Amino acid sequence: MNKNLLLYFIAAVAATGGLLFGFDTGVINVALPTLRAQFNPSPETESRIVSAVLAGGMLGPFLSGPLTDILGRKKINIVASLIFVVGSIITAMAPSTLFLIIGRLFLGLAIGIVASTVPMYLAEIAPTHMRGQLVTFFQLAITLGILLSYVVGFFFAEQADGWRNMFWAGFVPAAILFLGMLFVPESPRWLISKGRDAEALAVLNRLREPEQATQELTQTKRIVENEKHNKADWKMLFSKRLRIPLFIAVGIFFIQQFSGINAIIYFSTDIFKNVFPEGNTAALATVGVGVTNSIATVFAIMFLDKWGRKPLLYTGLIGTAICLSTVGLAFFMKDSLDAGLQQFMLVGGIYTYIVFFAISLGPLGWLLISEIYPLKIRGFASSMGSFNHWVFDFCVAYTFPIMAATSLGTNGGIFGIYTIVVLLGLLFAKFVVFETKGMSLEDIEDKWK
Repeated sequence: MNKNLLLYFIAAVAATGGLLFGFDTGVINVALPTLRAQFNPSPETESRIVSAVLAGGMLGPFLSGPLTDILGRKKINIVASLIFVVGSIITAMAPSTLFLIIGRLFLGLAIGIVASTVPMYLAEIAPTHMRGQLVTFFQLAITLGILLSYVVGFFFAEQADGWRNMFWAGFVPAAILFLGMLFVPESPRWLISKGRDAEALAVLNRLREPEQATQELTQTKRIVENEKHNKADWKMLFSKRLRIPLFIAVGIFFIQQFSGINAIIYFSTDIFKNVFPEGNTAALATVGVGVTNSIATVFAIMFLDKWGRKPLLYTGLIGTAICLSTVGLAFFMKDSLDAGLQQFMLVGGIYTYIVFFAISLGPLGWLLISEIYPLKIRGFASSMGSFNHWVFDFCVAYTFPIMAATSLGTNGGIFGIYTIVVLLGLLFAKFVVFETKGMSLEDIEDKWK
């Protein structure tokens, strides 16, 4: 197989974990109406059902962190695929809200694992000039998973127990991930870190030209040799020389999540019902969110390795701030706006927000945590970076329906809060984030010395 084609095949297989990430987080958006009709959950129970995936996501990195560095990137993703299968079965067959919560905890556990291991695996497999686009395959898969969940939800929305079929649909990509991971190679950088140089060189020769394979092997061996006296534990993550990577990993996910992205991903149908109260127009508009997200992420894949990380981050932050302000005004001025203008501001603002998010904050969170940490603790550190994502995601998902029921929701104040966070993100991008375009993972690691 052509080397580039093989790289894209590996990326597509591994990124199926992202497809499941997107599907299992997004499907609750469209499943909630039929769930409410069958179980009539209280607002608190509903919040638990929605946020159970996020709680599981916070547990996932603690499982994958040490195991990824011990067992390898490939094996831990196979384990995650089996957990996805179990979670899909439990949620689809759930006789009560308690079983729904348990099933979604399993799904969240699997999502937490793949969220930290798949971007890292792709970064270690990819050549330097393709790293941005291959890691962003994971983000593209997340958006396609969200879109798939919306489409599945649209088709089953009119069925009394349609939510069961929605959850059953997640079983298929889980099985694909399991089978696909059996046929992809282990990360060559992990193999080198374990002294398995011959196996690593064999993998590199399949993915690189011979001269590049030998050079990469030599570079990585030098890094491993230099780090052999450093103990790989949590103290290393918090050491003085890694404070900047740690700050980047925490900061990028704080801004990503508190820009309000998952308030829209999880609750866009409810938001759209403010301007489309009748029929399934709100559900159809939610499908449009998924389409927009996927198309915009394709552009991110095209330009991340050409334009660089920081230019896209600046563009996305400025654009999302403008769009969030527009959506907030649509709520704040609803009594003085005619219906058509309010629909334009709210729907147009959300769609455009999705575009700016998808070319910047969306892929850059996963890309940066896969790039900035040393090989010796990359698995553990990436898992802790992923943990930050889930903590902030949980906070947004749990608080949004509660705040939406207050004056903050009715007058658009929630979106004002998200706008302030995004504007603070411009300072973070200016003074903390550095450009990694064109740098090998070894070059980045040398930077921290």
